Amino acid sequence: MIALIILLVLIAIVLLVMLDLYIGRKYFSTHAFERSFDQTSGDAAFYHDGEPFFDQLLTDIQQASSSIHMMFFIVKNDKIGQRVLQALKAKAEQGVSVFLLTDRLGSYPFDQKAIDMLERSGIQFYFLNKPRFPFLIYRLNMRNHRKITVIDGKIGYIGGFNIGDEYVGKKGRFGIWKDYHLRMTGQVVADLQHVFLNDLYRSSGIHQLQYEVFPALEPGTLQCTTRATAGFSLEALFLQDIQQARKQIIICTPYFIPSSPLLKALLDARKRSVTVEIIIPMKADHPLVKEAGFHYLKDLIASGCLVYRFYKGFYHSKAILIDHSRCMISTANFDKRSMFLNEEVDVAIDDPDFTAHVEEKIREHMEVSEILTEETLSKRPLFTRPLEWVAAMFSYFL
Repeated sequence: MIALIILLVLIAIVLLVMLDLYIGRKYFSTHAFERSFDQTSGDAAFYHDGEPFFDQLLTDIQQASSSIHMMFFIVKNDKIGQRVLQALKAKAEQGVSVFLLTDRLGSYPFDQKAIDMLERSGIQFYFLNKPRFPFLIYRLNMRNHRKITVIDGKIGYIGGFNIGDEYVGKKGRFGIWKDYHLRMTGQVVADLQHVFLNDLYRSSGIHQLQYEVFPALEPGTLQCTTRATAGFSLEALFLQDIQQARKQIIICTPYFIPSSPLLKALLDARKRSVTVEIIIPMKADHPLVKEAGFHYLKDLIASGCLVYRFYKGFYHSKAILIDHSRCMISTANFDKRSMFLNEEVDVAIDDPDFTAHVEEKIREHMEVSEILTEETLSKRPLFTRPLEWVAAMFSYFL
């Protein structure tokens, strides 16, 4: 009798969770902020190492004269975090308007003492996507994974780096850390500003700011398209990118867990003789993500796709290159969580020279990677097979 009651309770809990996820997704499908902006122009510097990225970001913060808008999934109160937070504090005390947004669960260790310090200096700090009712389970999984910084409305940053010591290779567990980030100027910065202000409004209710955040911006040399997604349109955008490829596809991601349509699209690309290359990390920073990837990679490898596993540290980069002419630098991973749960943003740059510049660096990272083969897959330990099955079952939430 007790066993039956326990079973019924477990079934009821599972049904309630499924109902929460289903109704929550229905609700947010009509309330989510998703927008593909019109193509505009700008200029971009490409960063692939943490030290120069943070040095330039801190320089731009120190030179800010009117506003600093910063949003990261993770902000840590460690050495790198303190460098950034102290720089923001100094500018706020000088009268620069400073906003800092971070995801509530992504930055869950960020303590109240640090927040109080920021707010006393004049920084306006807000957590994004606080878990609450209704749809608690869905909200717990719906993370704001965007990383955007806009300074004086003229300089924009977007990419994979968060704020913390591991992003400059200061964590022994991961070693060297590879990520891709853009520093942008020109008209495209206004689109990043729009995304930031929308997230600010949803988290704070602030609708209009009292200073100029959309200054006149000069055209740039690169054709750029900003795409903000929130768990509903990213799969379709990726499908469009892949289906348009005629020569080459390169996917850079720390977590490779594609949807069934995306897996099919990559296999179809191979059938039309498109070269498909995927670079992922050898190390894992989250449980089951590596095992989940094996479930999908075996068919791709069998079709002739080249899969590289970066072994010189941790590979956290997020990019897609198409036909040597289109380059997308993103906050989104090539996984189901980014496609169906997270709020993300990317910038697609249509320019052969810039794409070649990014590809050159990717090739360097491929040189310190192991090519994953069918033979390697066949030799993986037997105990990982059940884990792969479990990981595939829960791949939506990894």
